[in-house]
Amino acid sequence: MTLDCRCLVLAAGRGTRLLPLTKYVPKPLFPVLNQPAVDTLIARVKDEGIKEPVINCHHLADQLISWAAARGIPYLWEKILLDTGGAIKNAFDKLGWDKPLLVYNADIVSNVSVRALFEKFQAAIDLDALFCLHDHPTFNKVVTSGQRIESFKGSGSRCLAYTGIAIFTPDLFKNAPDSPFPLIPYIQSLIERGAKIGFCRGEMVTLDNSRWMWHDIGTPTGYLHANLDLLATKGKEYLLDHCHIQGNVQIGNGVIAGKGANISGSGRISKSVIWPETRLFLETDTCNCILTPFGTVEARTPANDKKKGRTSCS
Repeated sequence: MTLDCRCLVLAAGRGTRLLPLTKYVPKPLFPVLNQPAVDTLIARVKDEGIKEPVINCHHLADQLISWAAARGIPYLWEKILLDTGGAIKNAFDKLGWDKPLLVYNADIVSNVSVRALFEKFQAAIDLDALFCLHDHPTFNKVVTSGQRIESFKGSGSRCLAYTGIAIFTPDLFKNAPDSPFPLIPYIQSLIERGAKIGFCRGEMVTLDNSRWMWHDIGTPTGYLHANLDLLATKGKEYLLDHCHIQGNVQIGNGVIAGKGANISGSGRISKSVIWPETRLFLETDTCNCILTPFGTVEARTPANDKKKGRTSCS
């Protein structure tokens, strides 16, 4: 059954936390289990009843436009980056003001059910927006009371984290600026003027009531661990037949390798993602790395998720 809302997948950002890789590939096209991350997201929301999801694009827009054209996905090209709030206002302007808008960050890998989230939104009374939250200590800043959000500026055990997935009514953005503006300060200002902003715990609306899974692939660590978490559900290394491993290279646990990759030399690779068409001569053991045609990025442990990975990209 088609959901009575529209969907904007936010894919315009510059991906600065993933530099230098995002100099060459926009973050939504980073491979996750050898598929562009946004491919999997779009397929999921379509399966759950979103008739025609739309993406926005700005950074390396030509690549995203080519991707969208090949799949028949509508896109909104932001020649000036509008920030998240401005992108939502622009989507209402371009797509219509007659239906709610589901907004989903393209750099999120999660098993949230957008159908279940929308049903929660429909069942609520007089909400201006419904945010999907979860408990993630690294990002916990959202203060809640009852079924409402009080503030996005909190800290401590009372707080939850925004997942990057939300539903907005058109009225919430009818008086929004026409210029670029960030989402969260705008919503905070509306809360202080009486807007009714609800929330739903992501853990309560998972697909098939499975274990809650959420990753922000906007950092090297988040990207790597999203791949490894999904790989664990497969129960084996995700090596394609047309990935060439030569010489004395050994493949350990948790390796994902893309089409056309060619790894030679000597050493052991484990807990790493190898992008398609990567050519690499290995001289030492490699672990917790993203290996790409543009160089190698080392990811850190989850405990250091906020810190940047060391890179050897040029």
